[in-house]
Formats: sequence, C-alpha cells, structure tokens
Amino acid sequence: MAPSSSSSSAALRQLLAERFPSVGRQHGRRLATGLPGLDEITGGLPLGAITEVVCSGPSCGGHLLFARLLALTREARSRVALIDSSDGFDPGSYPADTLAHLLWVRARTLDDALQSTDLLSRDANLALILLDLRGAPESALRRIPATQWYRLQRAVEPSGLALLVETPHAMVPSAQLRIELSRSHALGSLGVEQGALCGRLAPIVMRQRIQIPPLAAR
Repeated sequence: MAPSSSSSSAALRQLLAERFPSVGRQHGRRLATGLPGLDEITGGLPLGAITEVVCSGPSCGGHLLFARLLALTREARSRVALIDSSDGFDPGSYPADTLAHLLWVRARTLDDALQSTDLLSRDANLALILLDLRGAPESALRRIPATQWYRLQRAVEPSGLALLVETPHAMVPSAQLRIELSRSHALGSLGVEQGALCGRLAPIVMRQRIQIPPLAAR
C-alpha cells in the first residue's frame, strides 16, 4: 500500500529536521546567481518571492543555471532543496562536495512535488528551493490552479528564501520575477568549461514586479 500524503509529509519534516538542524539566518533582498546577464539587471533572485525560469528551448541552460546556484550556495554555506517532478536530476554530473548542502526530493507525482514545495517553502533554514517542472506532463501542468501558486507565494514571503520554478512555458501567475532561457547550446558546447557556458546564457526578463537595485550599486 502506498504511504498517505500526511505520512509522507511527516517523514519529509523529520528528514529535514535531522539533516538541517535549525540555525539562524539573516534575511536579505536577493540571491546572486553569478550570471552577469541576470544579476546586473535584476540584482539576482528576489528573496521571499517566486522566480519563474521559462526554459522554452532544448538544452537552453536550465541545468546550467541550477549548477551555478548550487556552487554559489555551497560557497556561502547555505542550504538548498530540489523538488524533482520527473526524476530528471543526475547527481553523478556534480562533484560530491557540491551536493553536500542539497536536499533532493524525488516526487512520484506532480501533486507530490507541489505538496513538498509548499512544505519546504515555510522553512527559513533554506536559502533556495528549485521546483523543476520541465519534464512534467503538459496535461498535469494545465490542471494546476492559480490559487496553488498564490499559496506558495504567501508561504515564501515570511521565510525569506528564493523559490525558483523552472517551467516549459510561462504558467506561474504569482511569479515576482520571470525570465526566459531560449537559446539552445550547440553540440560542441559539451567540451566547453561550465563557467564559460554560464557567460553565454542570455536570460530575457519577461516580468519584474519587485524593483531590486543591481549588485553594482551595492
């Protein structure tokens, strides 16, 4: 018999408490991504808010962006959660030390992914949550009610973390920042160093409801 949603939530709470004991963390206004094309425009990812990254093309940089954020949060000794809705994350592609601060939730269904995100969005010990919906069935994505997204926005506001949702198309009405990655990397990019590839990312800001001073002004 499959475990109930309530028992799964309780197990996730216990795992989070054991792996990430409660610690104090100062709230800030943004989380730098290390991508000049994004940080210079938006100041980074707004904290206490949802950022939607629309990955509208194949191999357009969604994994690369997350890899960059993993490295930066590891350096800052911050904690990160990945809600993987379609089992698309490959931990073997990352150095083990880069994953030491990561909580990886492999959701069985889209509903499980959303429920896990709702739970973790209320934990102020996390600096970043990535909800990866790129591989979720389109029919299931269409059934997500707008109220679900506004509920998540209300959940992250007091926690002060950054909630990043990667989607195949614009679909998060409560997103305070929406950017699009559409430029696909050529096959020859496989041999290019990751830092150089990050410099090639060309995020397009589609929506910015929170005005954040650029990093250069701080």
